[in-house]
Amino acid sequence: MTNPLAVRVRGLVKEYRDGTRANRGIDLDVMRGEILAVLGPNGAGKTTFLRQLTTELSPTAGDISIFGVDAVADPQGAKRLMGISPQEAGVFEALTVRVHVELFARLKGLRRGEAKAAAATAIAELGLAADADRRVSALSGGQRRRVLIALALLGSPPLLVLDEPTTGLDPTSRRALWGVLLRAVRGGTTVILSTHSTEEAERLSDRIAIISAGHLIALGPLRDLVAKVREQYRLSYRDPSDVDGDLQIRRFEAFADVEAEIRGLALSEYSVASASLEDVYFQLSGEQFPADRLTETQ
Repeated sequence: MTNPLAVRVRGLVKEYRDGTRANRGIDLDVMRGEILAVLGPNGAGKTTFLRQLTTELSPTAGDISIFGVDAVADPQGAKRLMGISPQEAGVFEALTVRVHVELFARLKGLRRGEAKAAAATAIAELGLAADADRRVSALSGGQRRRVLIALALLGSPPLLVLDEPTTGLDPTSRRALWGVLLRAVRGGTTVILSTHSTEEAERLSDRIAIISAGHLIALGPLRDLVAKVREQYRLSYRDPSDVDGDLQIRRFEAFADVEAEIRGLALSEYSVASASLEDVYFQLSGEQFPADRLTETQ
């Protein structure tokens, strides 16, 4: 029987020379053909974790296996199984999008004709066809992000590791990328992505891993994580006497308590929502999750 695991991580620790511990004993299995979202705020250890998976960083301690290949002992063998889109990466500014993607396809071992076909497919899937003959230097931040994702898709690697792939994308481009990833998964690809977006994690992933202060504090499908939340209702409002004040958020176990709070505060404008991934994060970490970020319009 084929091993159902794509990635196996045990006791993963990364300690920097200044004593900072970015990851603190992470254990994690990723199943073949699933999308795993890694969620957490800046400084939580998400990027360090992904950089160890992709062999860019060597762990201080622990084991990483990629489709049975020891990523610590054989980093090149493990890396050949991945398509990687880092949070930041250099690009060849003077090249056009088409030439850039074709070049990387050749570097991945594709023959000239195969490289042209693979590049054309990736460019079309990422909505870059209209920009294919523009120099990379002329692209917006969001367009450059899509070029990096196109590079990761080349050669149909069995594992995609994407660090905040939708940062800088407008809502339309973001949803188009979700479609690309879902099609890849239907073809057998496994996806690990980090994100700041609770919406993205909720709507796209099969399972969600929450990292806080270097610890894996939760792992599972959204429904299982939300079921653990004690306070199942969230009331958001602004103080009626200070309409320009900060948004207030209160959490309650029972809906009757929400109604009592609304009456007691004489609220006329408010919203009530059932528990979400944001509430899971708050209950486990004691911190409010930062707002989803969309910064680019191209």
